[in-house]
Amino acid sequence: GERDVRLAEDGPAEVAELSGAMNRLTDALADSESRQRDFLLSISHELRTPLTAIRGYAEALGDEVATGAGAVTAGHTIEAEAQRLERLVSDLLDLARLGAQDFRLEPSLIDLTEVVRAAAAVWSSRCAAEGVPFHADLPAQPLLLLHTDAGRVRQVLDGLAENALRVTPTGCPIIFSLYVQAGAAVLEVRDGGPGLTEDDIAVAFERSVLFNRYRGVRRVGTGLGLALVGGLVGRLGGRVGAGHAPEGGAAFTVTLPLPGA
Repeated sequence: GERDVRLAEDGPAEVAELSGAMNRLTDALADSESRQRDFLLSISHELRTPLTAIRGYAEALGDEVATGAGAVTAGHTIEAEAQRLERLVSDLLDLARLGAQDFRLEPSLIDLTEVVRAAAAVWSSRCAAEGVPFHADLPAQPLLLLHTDAGRVRQVLDGLAENALRVTPTGCPIIFSLYVQAGAAVLEVRDGGPGLTEDDIAVAFERSVLFNRYRGVRRVGTGLGLALVGGLVGRLGGRVGAGHAPEGGAAFTVTLPLPGA
């Protein structure tokens, strides 16, 4: 368990090669353990913040410090922070389940256009409430059929939309786009937010990397959303990528194979 022990890479060729392999394995384990520690520290911080707010407002209610309009405000704050905790715990559980052999998918023949249309109706209202223009660019054909898990596709779409709305300023757009290309269904979520650098794009789906990079700079979520999206799309047999949107912000593209492709 001591990661600072190094083997001398000399002697007979086979021994030197084995020593080098062991050293590389030690480095990889050390890096993995460091990432886990950083992740646990960031999650602990994220859990502590809403718990502190909930405890403080609950004490104000219990001590009758918050009464009347103050009690209503305290109740709304407790509810919002509890929802934030619930979202964080749900993301953690889903990320943990992604690595399990028994991760549940419920595939069926679905109309992807209808799934995106239903999501667009919800996100159109949410965007309107934030003063963010919303548009859904859906294919002209009435059906876009593929065999996949509709619930997980919706989870991916909601995760990307949540991420977009969090960083998109009032007056800047969010777009859902669905089209067919090279035997695959392609779903894009684009925004007019601050966008991503080339370095951001390279690590966009790594757990908590962008969260740690932009915490205190722009609004961030749990640090798990994009990692969860990446894992879910992989489980669905698709690909996901990040890039630059023509609207000036970020573009996230999900590609799912069509039947017979």
